[in-house]
Amino acid sequence: MEVKEIRFQNSGRDPFPLLLSKQKLPKKAINTVYPGMSLKKEEFYSPQDFAIGEHVNVFGRDCVIYDADDFTKAYYRYKLGIELVPIKIE
Repeated sequence: MEVKEIRFQNSGRDPFPLLLSKQKLPKKAINTVYPGMSLKKEEFYSPQDFAIGEHVNVFGRDCVIYDADDFTKAYYRYKLGIELVPIKIE
Protein backbone atom coordinates (compact mmCIF):
# COMPACT_ATOMS: atom_id res chain seq x y z
CA MET A 1 0.00 0.00 0.00
CA GLU A 2 1.07 3.56 -0.67
CA VAL A 3 -0.63 6.74 0.61
CA LYS A 4 -0.07 9.97 -1.33
CA GLU A 5 -1.44 13.45 -0.92
CA ILE A 6 -2.39 15.22 -4.13
CA ARG A 7 -0.92 18.71 -4.07
CA PHE A 8 -1.05 21.50 -6.57
CA GLN A 9 1.75 23.81 -7.70
CA ASN A 10 2.44 26.79 -5.45
CA SER A 11 0.17 25.46 -2.70
CA GLY A 12 2.68 26.50 -0.01
CA ARG A 13 3.25 22.90 1.13
CA ASP A 14 6.45 20.85 1.24
CA PRO A 15 7.16 18.84 -1.92
CA PHE A 16 6.97 15.48 -0.07
CA PRO A 17 3.50 14.08 -0.77
CA LEU A 18 4.08 10.55 0.64
CA LEU A 19 2.42 9.69 3.93
CA LEU A 20 3.29 6.01 3.50
CA SER A 21 5.68 4.46 0.98
CA LYS A 22 4.92 1.06 -0.58
CA GLN A 23 4.87 -1.49 2.24
CA LYS A 24 2.58 -3.81 4.18
CA LEU A 25 0.37 -1.86 6.56
CA PRO A 26 -0.15 -3.31 10.05
CA LYS A 27 -3.68 -3.16 11.49
CA LYS A 28 -2.29 -2.23 14.89
CA ALA A 29 1.30 -1.11 15.37
CA ILE A 30 3.37 -2.96 17.96
CA ASN A 31 4.80 -0.35 20.32
CA THR A 32 8.21 -1.70 21.27
CA VAL A 33 11.79 -0.57 20.84
CA TYR A 34 12.65 -3.66 18.75
CA PRO A 35 9.53 -4.58 16.72
CA GLY A 36 11.32 -7.39 14.88
CA MET A 37 12.04 -9.13 18.18
CA SER A 38 8.49 -8.92 19.53
CA LEU A 39 6.67 -12.19 20.22
CA LYS A 40 3.34 -10.67 19.21
CA LYS A 41 2.00 -11.76 15.83
CA GLU A 42 1.37 -8.71 13.69
CA GLU A 43 -1.78 -8.56 11.52
CA PHE A 44 -1.66 -6.73 8.21
CA TYR A 45 -4.44 -5.28 6.06
CA SER A 46 -5.47 -7.43 3.09
CA PRO A 47 -6.98 -6.26 -0.24
CA GLN A 48 -10.50 -7.00 1.04
CA ASP A 49 -10.01 -4.39 3.79
CA PHE A 50 -9.46 -1.59 1.27
CA ALA A 51 -12.95 -1.31 -0.21
CA ILE A 52 -14.27 2.19 -0.88
CA GLY A 53 -15.96 3.64 2.19
CA GLU A 54 -13.85 1.65 4.66
CA HIS A 55 -11.84 3.28 7.46
CA VAL A 56 -8.13 2.41 7.63
CA ASN A 57 -5.75 3.33 10.45
CA VAL A 58 -2.40 4.44 8.95
CA PHE A 59 0.02 4.60 11.89
CA GLY A 60 -2.43 6.44 14.15
CA ARG A 61 -4.17 8.48 11.44
CA ASP A 62 -7.73 7.50 10.61
CA CYS A 63 -8.21 7.56 6.81
CA VAL A 64 -11.30 6.93 4.71
CA ILE A 65 -10.98 5.39 1.25
CA TYR A 66 -13.17 7.36 -1.14
CA ASP A 67 -11.78 6.47 -4.60
CA ALA A 68 -9.27 4.27 -6.41
CA ASP A 69 -7.34 4.44 -9.65
CA ASP A 70 -8.45 2.52 -12.77
CA PHE A 71 -5.92 -0.30 -12.27
CA THR A 72 -7.14 -0.93 -8.71
CA LYS A 73 -10.80 -0.88 -9.81
CA ALA A 74 -10.04 -3.44 -12.54
CA TYR A 75 -8.11 -5.65 -10.07
CA TYR A 76 -11.00 -5.66 -7.57
CA ARG A 77 -13.54 -6.35 -10.35
CA TYR A 78 -11.71 -9.30 -11.94
CA LYS A 79 -9.82 -10.88 -9.02
CA LEU A 80 -12.15 -10.25 -6.07
CA GLY A 81 -15.53 -9.70 -7.74
CA ILE A 82 -16.03 -6.36 -5.97
CA GLU A 83 -17.24 -3.30 -7.88
CA LEU A 84 -15.64 -0.11 -6.48
CA VAL A 85 -17.88 2.96 -6.77
CA PRO A 86 -16.32 6.32 -5.75
CA ILE A 87 -17.83 8.42 -2.98
CA LYS A 88 -18.54 12.09 -3.73
CA ILE A 89 -16.96 14.52 -1.27
CA GLU A 90 -18.28 18.06 -1.14
